[in-house]
Amino acid sequence: MKRTPLAWKNLTHDKRRLVLATAGIAFAVMLMFQQRGFRHALFDSTVEVVQLIDCDLIVFNTNRFTISNEVRFRRDLLDIAASHSSVEATIPLYMENLAARLRVAEGRARPIRVLMWDLNQDLFDDSSGEINKRKADLNKPGTALMDELSREAYGFDLGTQARFPQFGELSRKQVEVIGRFRLGRDFAHDGTLIMSLENLERYFAYRALDPRSVVDYGIIRLRPEADPQMAVTELRQILGNQVQVMAKQEFVDREINFWSRSTPIGVIFNIGMALGFVVGVIICYQILANDIAEHMSEFATLKAMGYSNRYFIGVVIRQAVYLSLFGFIPGLLLSCGLFWFNSSVTGLLMRLSWDRVALIFGLTLVMCVVSGLLALRKLIQTDPASLF
Repeated sequence: MKRTPLAWKNLTHDKRRLVLATAGIAFAVMLMFQQRGFRHALFDSTVEVVQLIDCDLIVFNTNRFTISNEVRFRRDLLDIAASHSSVEATIPLYMENLAARLRVAEGRARPIRVLMWDLNQDLFDDSSGEINKRKADLNKPGTALMDELSREAYGFDLGTQARFPQFGELSRKQVEVIGRFRLGRDFAHDGTLIMSLENLERYFAYRALDPRSVVDYGIIRLRPEADPQMAVTELRQILGNQVQVMAKQEFVDREINFWSRSTPIGVIFNIGMALGFVVGVIICYQILANDIAEHMSEFATLKAMGYSNRYFIGVVIRQAVYLSLFGFIPGLLLSCGLFWFNSSVTGLLMRLSWDRVALIFGLTLVMCVVSGLLALRKLIQTDPASLF
């Protein structure tokens, strides 16, 4: 004998209520996606500049606790690393943050990140080809490429129809922006310029008598046959305590860990996602509790007929699962649109990966099931005789 799908019929008999219930769950799903999205945008955007670098190891000053922190080390230490048998190539990377201030005409000067290296060495995984196409022009003094996701407040036109060159002032000297590339902003940098190493003395002579003698990051590529972990261990012994040597992924994990645990920002977004979860539990609880209350007499009849509490638990949990599915799908679609909008407005990397979608779906499922179990308490504890 075919059993009546009681959970499905209870949930779908009133279409208006089902739509409202779906909207409530979708709202909670959207809240969790947004909080999680901004949290990952913080991490993804911060380490994107490292993720795009084609390298095996990274060398940096031991006292440099985050990417944007300006603590440098002597270049000769990188030259020593280059002599190691496992090392195929080393690239000194120079980075300016505080001293680099950019403006257009009489506009306000704003801090911007500037990346400089020997452009004859390919540093970035330049999938768009913009850097390689502009190498010859970038080697001219006073020229730069600008990240197309940089803030509009700098005053440059970086849209798809933009014309170059465009002129401005960098550290009170004229700079010619000859094109754009794509990187993205983060919570510490509103924009990025790429320049050749020849411009280091022109704009940032303050660094030292020889500005090239102090390096922000040493980029190391190993020979194909080299053991990365052994190379890290040996280079740490050779270079001493002044610098740290890390594998690329280890460096990325270190940076994410800093923002997650050492700053309140990561904690705030975690709290925001927890609040979204709680909001969802409350909304789903109200939906299921009202449904149970309205059908209490029918449930009492079934109880009197001998149906066990296990049966009622199964019915309500199935309703909770259906609700999670109904609410998750529109919540996901709405979040995709908001991610695109947020990324366009802020320049941050708002990415939806499968593992992140799976996490929010799991939380949505748990949220609805917990709500269902809470709503069941009155039904389980009630004597059917008292309901007639």
